[in-house]
Amino acid sequence: MSGVVQIRIQGRIYTLRSQQSEDQIQKVVSFIERKLAEAADGRSVDTIDLMILTLLNLAGEHLQLMEQKETEQQQIDKRLDQLNRQLSLEIDDNFGCQS
Repeated sequence: MSGVVQIRIQGRIYTLRSQQSEDQIQKVVSFIERKLAEAADGRSVDTIDLMILTLLNLAGEHLQLMEQKETEQQQIDKRLDQLNRQLSLEIDDNFGCQS
């Protein structure tokens, strides 16, 4: 179900069409407002510059999380391979088979 929701960011009203609940959309808006405030950090910054700084910060955080996720997945895959080899050896030992 697609709904139309109006949101306000930095004093501007935007009309969105979204399948998300209004609560979820408001959580996103609050998150964006916090990130914009962090980027402004008490300085008087042009709106476009503020948006660009916020986008750069969010993109940097996103890429860092993606890299972290990739590293963690590689560690999990390595551990699973070790466990599979160990399990195969145990099974071979218990059944007198050789591979």
